Amino acid sequence: MELVLATNMDDRLPAQVSDLPVESFFGGFPVSLTGAGRPPFIIPDVDREGIAAHLRAIHRTRRKFYATLNSNDLGLKEYRPGYVERFLKEADAFLELGADGFVVAIPALVEAIHRAHPDVPISVSSFARIRSVGQAEYFLRLGADTIILEESNRDFALIRGLVSSGARVEVLTNQTCIRECPFRAHHLNTSSLCSQPGADPLWFEFPILECGLEVLRDPRKLISSIWVRPEDLAFYEEAGVHRFKISGRNRPTDWLVRVARAYAERRYPGNLLDLLSLVQIKGPSRALSVLAERGVHDEIVDPLVRAFGGMRDVVIDNTAFPSGFLRRIAATDCAHRSCEECGYCGSVAEKVVRISGRPLSEYRPPTELPSAVPLLPWFGEDSGGDRGIPVPAVPTPALDPDAPDPS
Repeated sequence: MELVLATNMDDRLPAQVSDLPVESFFGGFPVSLTGAGRPPFIIPDVDREGIAAHLRAIHRTRRKFYATLNSNDLGLKEYRPGYVERFLKEADAFLELGADGFVVAIPALVEAIHRAHPDVPISVSSFARIRSVGQAEYFLRLGADTIILEESNRDFALIRGLVSSGARVEVLTNQTCIRECPFRAHHLNTSSLCSQPGADPLWFEFPILECGLEVLRDPRKLISSIWVRPEDLAFYEEAGVHRFKISGRNRPTDWLVRVARAYAERRYPGNLLDLLSLVQIKGPSRALSVLAERGVHDEIVDPLVRAFGGMRDVVIDNTAFPSGFLRRIAATDCAHRSCEECGYCGSVAEKVVRISGRPLSEYRPPTELPSAVPLLPWFGEDSGGDRGIPVPAVPTPALDPDAPDPS
C-alpha cells in the first residue's frame, strides 16, 4: 500500500505520519500560472520560502512531493506567445524548490514537462476525467506514468484495463462527489480558473451548492457517491491498485493524520463522514449563512438555509455496512443502470445513514425549493465592496512574480 496525502503546508504533518505508508504528499500555491486545482480561498497562503521549508520537512521523512499544476482550463492563455515557456519556467522553479513530480491535467502540458524533464514522474490529475483505457493511453504516450481516478473509482473493468495497459493507478478515496455528477465539469473549470493570476475573486463555488441540493433531495446519494471505505482497499489491490490518494489540502493537521491512519489500518469503527469531505453540505451551509446575515434574497436564502439545516447532523455508521459491499457494486453495471432500478445503495443507506439520530426512512426531503441560480453573482466579484460581503483578494503568484500578468 502507498498513501498519497494532501498537505496543508503544516511542517509538522510529515513527521506525524512518518510511521504510516505515506509515499508522497501533494499540493501547490494558492495561485499559479496554471492554477492548482483548488480555489485560493480554501488553501493555505504559502509563499516560496514557506513551500521550500515544507518540502525540506517532507524530504526529512524520506517522502516525496508532487506539485499540483492540474487545472483543466487555462482560459485560452495557452495560445498566447510565451505561455508554454512561462509554464516550463514555473515547473523548473518547483523542481528547484525540491518537488519530485507533478500532477497535470492538460495533455500539452504533460508533453511539455516530459520533453523538458523526461525522468520526472507525472501523474494525470483527476481533473482530466479519465473514463477509458484509450484516454489514459494518450497520456501515457505523452510521458505520464500514473492515472488518478476519482469519478471512475468504482469502475473495476476500467481499473483492471488501466493496470493491464501499464499505468500505475491511483484511486482517490475520500471525496463525496455524487455519482455521475452533472455539475462536475462546471466545478472543475471554476476551481481551475479562479486559482490563476488575474482571476475574478470568488468566495464560494456555486456547483457545490447544486450538488448539495441533490443530496438534500435524496440522501441515498451519500452511499452511491465516489468514496472508498478503508475496509475495501483490499478489493482494489486484487485489481492491481496499490496507491490511494487522500484529499484535504484545506483541512487541519489532526484531521489529515486521522484519515491517513484509518486508511493505513484499513478500518474505521465510527462515522465514515469523519474521513470524508462532505463539502456539498458543509460549504453551502456556511455560504448561505453569510448571505442570510446580509439579507441577500431572503425569499431564496431562508428556505435553503432551513433545508440544509436538516442535514447538519448526519452519520454514516461504518460498522453497519454489509459484507461484500464494494464487490456487490463492482458486479453492477452502474454506468448503464439507474439507481432507482438497482436499489442496492438505497437499501444500504437505510441501514447505515442516520440524520439527527433518526433512520433515513424518517427523513423528509424538502419540497418546492426555490432556484438557487439568482445567487450566482453573490458568490463572485460583484458581491464585494458596497454589498458588504467579504471577497478574498487573489494572492500574487509565489513563483515568477516579475513576469507580466497573463490576463
